[in-house]
Amino acid sequence: MTHVFLVRHGQASSGTDNYDRLSPAGIEQARLLGRFWKQCDFRIDAAFSGSLERQQHTAQLALDELGSSLKVGTLEGLNEYDHSTIDRLYGKGIVSDGGDDLKFDQYVEIMSRWRDASATEAALSWKDFSGTGWATVTNAVDSHTQQIEKQPVRSHGGTHAHLAFFTSGGVIATILQQLLSTSFESTMHALWQTRNSSVTNLLFNKDGVSLVDYNTVAHLQGQPDKRLITQI
Repeated sequence: MTHVFLVRHGQASSGTDNYDRLSPAGIEQARLLGRFWKQCDFRIDAAFSGSLERQQHTAQLALDELGSSLKVGTLEGLNEYDHSTIDRLYGKGIVSDGGDDLKFDQYVEIMSRWRDASATEAALSWKDFSGTGWATVTNAVDSHTQQIEKQPVRSHGGTHAHLAFFTSGGVIATILQQLLSTSFESTMHALWQTRNSSVTNLLFNKDGVSLVDYNTVAHLQGQPDKRLITQI
């Protein structure tokens, strides 16, 4: 069996000249995740991230704190949609990295216009984006499973693997949409609620794929500063 851990990046630098950079809170969130994993004697057999700075930096910080020397593979299918392009094409003057200024209904309107639009040279269609993350993860699981069958990883009396994918809220929400066949509105709620540095756990085995945990932040909930629990 294969445990897949989908990790959302730490808090991005919303409203600055580089949204893709982790904020100070985002850096701390990623470090706390790695420390929590180390305390739990957590094992990762392979790690992947998208090519975005906030995803790669989150992976680096968490794995450093875990004490892992794994090389993080880059899978562009883990990248988030380009929110600045989506805002320009479909936002009608509203920007989706506006933090507390953006209301959920406004966000759904932006995403609905993108969903209903034809693909342009500037943006993939919603349909293309929503299937990419699922295909990326399942292909990586299949590839790693084949390697395990050749050289089994023995742990806790069984043959299984722990794979970590450092990605973004949109990718995680649409992976859940593919897995659970949720509605578009439910997918938007999941995207909106996915917390920074949260962990979503999927189990792949001979019977299929199941959701074990969603959007957990145990590494942050025990911290005295509750402002570390963010969704940007």
